[in-house]
Amino acid sequence: MSFNKEQKEAISHGQGPCMVLAPPGSGKTLVVTQRTKFLIEQMNIPAENILVITFTRYAAREMRDRFHAMTKGKQYPVTFGTFHSVFYGILKN
Repeated sequence: MSFNKEQKEAISHGQGPCMVLAPPGSGKTLVVTQRTKFLIEQMNIPAENILVITFTRYAAREMRDRFHAMTKGKQYPVTFGTFHSVFYGILKN
């Protein structure tokens, strides 16, 4: 896959949080899923410590499905969800 300079920076960003803000169709989902894979496989971040939050259920499902497809069956316990579902889970617990 070919990424532009900004996408490469977002994928390989080392320490601390990284916000990906871009218009529709610019590759955000691909960048976020690649970054998640990078954090686990290159930065040795435990998958259960990664939380990916988005606005819609569709986007969360799409990221989760793409992530599982690109990790070729490895069962990484990354949490993908919407703001509402994640915060509801926090409040419920």
